[in-house]
Amino acid sequence: MTGIIVALDGVTFNSAREGGTLSVLSKAREKGMIWGIKINDMLYSGDVTKIMASLKDEFKLGVMVDVKLHDIPSTMENSISKLVNAGANIVTIHCSSNYRPRNTELLKYIAGVTALTSFTNLEIKWIYDKTHEEIVRAFSDIALMNNYGYVVGSVKDMSLIQDNPLKKICTGVRPAWYRERHDQVRISSIREALRLDADYVVIGRPITTADNLMDAIERIHKELQ
Repeated sequence: MTGIIVALDGVTFNSAREGGTLSVLSKAREKGMIWGIKINDMLYSGDVTKIMASLKDEFKLGVMVDVKLHDIPSTMENSISKLVNAGANIVTIHCSSNYRPRNTELLKYIAGVTALTSFTNLEIKWIYDKTHEEIVRAFSDIALMNNYGYVVGSVKDMSLIQDNPLKKICTGVRPAWYRERHDQVRISSIREALRLDADYVVIGRPITTADNLMDAIERIHKELQ
């Protein structure tokens, strides 16, 4: 079954804990309705090791650290190792880095990002001098060649690489009852993600801005049935 990863973008650890968000998500995880959470700037709101330990041990959440690393290999190796050792289940990097870890044990934690959901086709052409379709296929081939654990992209991206055997994490996913696009260009419905056998869907604001977080999670979970 497709797992839900709740994106906690722009949320500090203290506000998520004290406001009850993490407790609700922990209960949803316990009920099998979500896999866990996606975090990025939350790591800058305190001690990384303590934050990760609390998310894993206190709240029992799966943690996808969405840092989208792109640097020289030694720097990426250090960063990924530290995050994994702190408890990260998944760490994102840009496929364009063509990163190959010396420590092959890290591979199962790495999720290679193809194209950002905020990019238009024109921006992709301008930056990479390739079409959207060409760059997604090229980057997914890099993820497969390097034996990453996951590949990340919009549902529309995943429709181009259905033959790629890596686990697929779909971003830009919206439930049927949520109409806002925000800053994402390539968005799709949960139904479209299911049609492509997405392993995980990342959903943030439809849950985090809801008046009742658990109600929103339950509604989305039902769409995945």
